[in-house]
Amino acid sequence: MAITNPSVATLAVPLHVLQARRIRRFYIMLTVFFVVVQLVWIGTPILMAVLWSLVNPDYPWSFPNLFPTHLAPAPWIYVFKYTNIIRALKTSYSVAPFAVALSFLFSLPTAYVLGRKNIPGKKIFNLIVLLPIIMPGMVVALFLSRVFTALHLSQTFFGLVLAHTLMGLPYMIRVLTTSFQTIPQDVIDAAENLGAGTFVKIRDVFLPMVRPGLLAGMIFAFTTSIEEFNLTFVIGTPTFETIPTILYSFMGYNFIRTNAAVVALVMMTPNIIMLFIVERFLKSDYLSASLGKM
Repeated sequence: MAITNPSVATLAVPLHVLQARRIRRFYIMLTVFFVVVQLVWIGTPILMAVLWSLVNPDYPWSFPNLFPTHLAPAPWIYVFKYTNIIRALKTSYSVAPFAVALSFLFSLPTAYVLGRKNIPGKKIFNLIVLLPIIMPGMVVALFLSRVFTALHLSQTFFGLVLAHTLMGLPYMIRVLTTSFQTIPQDVIDAAENLGAGTFVKIRDVFLPMVRPGLLAGMIFAFTTSIEEFNLTFVIGTPTFETIPTILYSFMGYNFIRTNAAVVALVMMTPNIIMLFIVERFLKSDYLSASLGKM
């Protein structure tokens, strides 16, 4: 009976195969490491928010306790009973869809020109588009409040939608511009050679290839609207309250961590659900492609 020598068997394997195995193992270990880091990085704040939202007020959570000693739904009952969280939810999720729709309508022609045409000052305009993101939110809100007051748009639903649209436009324009840039000119030329008119090109060429970028831009614009505080606080309150305005009411000098955790979870959960729903229709490689040149 032949006895196989492990060292001989190892030497029988080509060197490049052994190197490929070592590289594969290294990438697997690296992937596992980053997955664990991401889970800890994202999961720890969520876990802390959940725990803080369930702290029993009669048994405060403080050092050196690693976890709360007693859990109770008291913070949730307080927030839903003594704040306008239900009305804020209705306002936030009524404003956001309108803001997304207006962002798309306003950004579509601009993104097409920036993505497909060579115009003077194109790079400068790309930088100007990002100004609402670069400038501090409260500075933008204070400057706009005077304009909105002069136009009688303060304390109005339409004014709030316009304000949130302004904050979503940079994301929508940037993502759609990149999507238009990635459309091969050969595809458009082939469609024109086959007799496709403007409507047919928009329907069969532009829209299918821009759809991933459009969905990505909608996600950015929607979440930006849901999380917007400065413009809502200056232009909308006290007539309109959104989830962030209630969240900030529990912060500051009288920081009530338990109630703030409840509102944060209320604001965050629908966005996570929406992200998983959109993920079914938006492949990750398309998302990467649409954001690759940002």
